[in-house]
Amino acid sequence: MELFFFGVADGSARKAIESFAPRKFPIMVNYATKVRPIPRNTSKLFIDSGGFSFFFKLREYPDPHEKYLEFVLKKNADFFANRDHPCEPEVLHQTGRTVRENQLKTIENQIAIQDLIDDQYPELGNRFVAVLQGWTIEEYLYMLDEMKSQGLLTRLIGIGSVCRRGQERQIRRIITTLRAELPRKYGLHAFGVKFSVLKYKDVWDALYSADSLAYRWRIDRVKDPRPISEQLIERLNDWISRLDSLATTHSNQMTLVEAI
Repeated sequence: MELFFFGVADGSARKAIESFAPRKFPIMVNYATKVRPIPRNTSKLFIDSGGFSFFFKLREYPDPHEKYLEFVLKKNADFFANRDHPCEPEVLHQTGRTVRENQLKTIENQIAIQDLIDDQYPELGNRFVAVLQGWTIEEYLYMLDEMKSQGLLTRLIGIGSVCRRGQERQIRRIITTLRAELPRKYGLHAFGVKFSVLKYKDVWDALYSADSLAYRWRIDRVKDPRPISEQLIERLNDWISRLDSLATTHSNQMTLVEAI
């Protein structure tokens, strides 16, 4: 794995990240939250479409693709994800759709967005990240075959609907199986992957990048009187140390923070 993006969804997280300046970090911003401004010490910026947040609350994306692309362009993102249709069971329950329907809608959005990029936003072409959706490994492989047949593979491909799973073995199998099915010229990104899954060397080696907002979870506002940003700084230090340890264990190369 070459890059780990820290999710930033609010002002407290942004302040915590900026406290580490001049050290720079790859940052993930969710379009559903549109945190602004972007941390000053961002080395690489990845914008996620916010699919899970939008569909769980609104059952649809609330605005046209053009508005999303204008946001990406304004923030000068290095990567931005397709406006995919998530396949988590809770989202399917909200929308009343099937995995197959959401996979096809994800493909429809990719084609529509790529057409807009070709016609109006050519500078965004190499930054666009296709997203594989599914729930079972067979469903992911079905969508991968569909994308291959339609020429929809991008240089970096995201794996959706793995963030909220509890099954490490299943997540590991999905990532390593997809890696085996793709030539190495295509990188894989795991959205919101669990830290415990990154402990597996085959998963680490399979991914170009991953992201997480988990350092922001379960802040104790009652027992810990410190400002939230101060608690987040402590969490970030812990995450950085753990990621550096994994990078050393897996590859004996420079740490992620040093590489950044």
